[in-house]
Amino acid sequence: MQHWFDSAIVQTGRLPLFILLVAFLAAFLFIRLSVRMIRAEVRWWPGNIQPGGLHVHHVIFGLVAMLISGLGMITLANYSTPVANAVLAGLFGIGAALVLDEFALVLYLDDVYWLERGRASIDAIFVAVAVMGLFVIGYRPLGFDGTLDELLNDQDLATLIATAILLAALAGLAVITFLKGKLWTGMLGLFLPPLLLVGAWRLGRPGAPWARWFYGTRPMKQSRAASREERYRQPVVRAKIAVQEAVSGRFGEPLVSPASPAEVRTAAPEVPAPAARRVQGAGERLANAIRWRRTRRRLRRAPLWRLPMVLVSVSVLLALAMTTFDGELVDENGQILSGMDTGSTATLLSVIAGGMITLAGLVFTALTLAMQFGASQLSIRVVPLLQQSPIMRWSIGMFLATFTFALITAFDLATTTEAVPLFSTVIALMMAVVSTLVLIGLVTQVSNVLNPGKLLGQIADSGRVAVHRMFPSDAAAVPVLPAGPVLADGPTRVIALRNTSPDGRVLLVVNSIRITRLARRWGVSIVVEPAVGDFVSVGSPLFTVRGPQQRVRPALLRRNLVFGESHSPDVSPAAAIQSIVDIALKALSPAINDPSRAVQAIDFLEDLLMLLASKAPATTIDEVGEVRTRVFVWESYVAMAVDEIRNFSPDSLMVQRRLRALLVNLLAVCSEDHRAPVEERLVALNDMAARRWHSDLDTRLSQTPDMQGFGRSAGLDPEID
Repeated sequence: MQHWFDSAIVQTGRLPLFILLVAFLAAFLFIRLSVRMIRAEVRWWPGNIQPGGLHVHHVIFGLVAMLISGLGMITLANYSTPVANAVLAGLFGIGAALVLDEFALVLYLDDVYWLERGRASIDAIFVAVAVMGLFVIGYRPLGFDGTLDELLNDQDLATLIATAILLAALAGLAVITFLKGKLWTGMLGLFLPPLLLVGAWRLGRPGAPWARWFYGTRPMKQSRAASREERYRQPVVRAKIAVQEAVSGRFGEPLVSPASPAEVRTAAPEVPAPAARRVQGAGERLANAIRWRRTRRRLRRAPLWRLPMVLVSVSVLLALAMTTFDGELVDENGQILSGMDTGSTATLLSVIAGGMITLAGLVFTALTLAMQFGASQLSIRVVPLLQQSPIMRWSIGMFLATFTFALITAFDLATTTEAVPLFSTVIALMMAVVSTLVLIGLVTQVSNVLNPGKLLGQIADSGRVAVHRMFPSDAAAVPVLPAGPVLADGPTRVIALRNTSPDGRVLLVVNSIRITRLARRWGVSIVVEPAVGDFVSVGSPLFTVRGPQQRVRPALLRRNLVFGESHSPDVSPAAAIQSIVDIALKALSPAINDPSRAVQAIDFLEDLLMLLASKAPATTIDEVGEVRTRVFVWESYVAMAVDEIRNFSPDSLMVQRRLRALLVNLLAVCSEDHRAPVEERLVALNDMAARRWHSDLDTRLSQTPDMQGFGRSAGLDPEID
């Protein structure tokens, strides 16, 4: 470390830069610790500097330190004073940290240190650290790093013109990158020019000047930009905010601590009602935005290839690094230090590589057969469950990564005789052990999916979670918007689906709260035409907008819908019921003829319906403010759970008895306004039994509810009931 520091920092003349960076970081961390201690009102920590009641911000001390150090550097510039330069650089770093820590105060001319706008100070600190770090490790902006000195010193006119064109092109790319709102890409591109090509070529951010100038008449580009902003940049922003708040404290909180009772009595009057409503509305909008992002992230289907590709890439880099490290395990006499035999090591690596690639092929074949069996014997909805299972992606990724790592290590062993790759071989063995554990998890997961009981249980569990999410017990969990103005009739506009979504065309979720806010802002009423779970064809209507159309932006409305490949059980209880019914119908088909599995499916249908009986609305409540959506009500859930099985199983006493038991149990817990759909289906079961069974015994059995379907001939025990 000392040798590296001397050769890379001291001898290159970058010691003042290094001290500048260290002093900057130390001063920033200290001042942030100080303000957090003051904010927490720690008694033993010195408070703010307030001579005569005037709060002196630490930006003042930073300005003084920067002035003193800057003046000292200028006056000593012509003298060889490395010690003085290092000291002054450290003083300048301290001053710069104190100034940038209150960058937001200088920018807004307001004390916003702990408010949301105060994040600008931390952003400025991050930028300064990045720039100083690049200078310390030896990077310079193009044109200042010496790469163009030879061209600039060339007296040839053509060379000078080419150099000027190159610099102008890079400057133009930097300007375009900054105009597209990609500040970090543009700043780093000044040091690494290829990044400027990427930043200038890619789409700009939605709120950037470039988007306002060029995307206004191109809604598809604006929509793509917004989608990329939410999919790629927002997770990075959230991670950055988490790091910022871990270092600097939480923003957006009040500047003062809760007042004492005496202070409350003498405090200023309460905030007027309109201002309070605005603050509350802002909080609700933020909460709804967070919920919407979480929903989109939960419903987004990860590509099957992404995780295996990442694991394979990491294994390649790790293999190259470890083989290089193992090459150093040779003593001064050229003897190998590992003590391992070359032939045995090569055999071991070959066995690992061959075993992993064989295992990957076998697993892929087994999964293909499992998906075919599940689709043909259970339901087509089983295939997405296997595809989206994390253990499947991890298993394929680990098998291929272990194969790649062992192959590269074996190749290095075959092409060099300097050393046996000791650590690389150990890592390959560890990866093989992990792959074995992953294989066990994969076999368990596939077995659970192909086991009807386990599969039905997983679907029912997902449905119960969806029920609690859609109908929360806590009324405060659902934002309630105040009633908006009564809108007069006006021109009507139909907004249709223009292009297919890469994620699919089945509507998964609608952000009704956000659409309502847009409707009020535009002064219109909106009807969301498709229901959740509907397949939406290209050209089909998405929204019907009634009212003045001047301010309506279809792209904003479309961004409040999420599409996918299938209506999966974790989306809504309707999808869970449909999946269970699908398995029951497959079991009742003539090709399979397994009524026991159908009875097992009815068990889980009853479990979901008993939960929905106390939560699902009895009548349509599809209006949220000025927005109407198509929702499922109690009768819809009963119909989709019972009707298909009832009509598909007239010849099965077992299924008819279990279905009757389901309806009888529902009647026992239903409220008065939920009873009608259940009673109608009991009447339909009676009519079906009268038409199908002609003997008195069969008729009596078919009209006897039985929880096991083919249990006691008398059905439920009256004495126990």
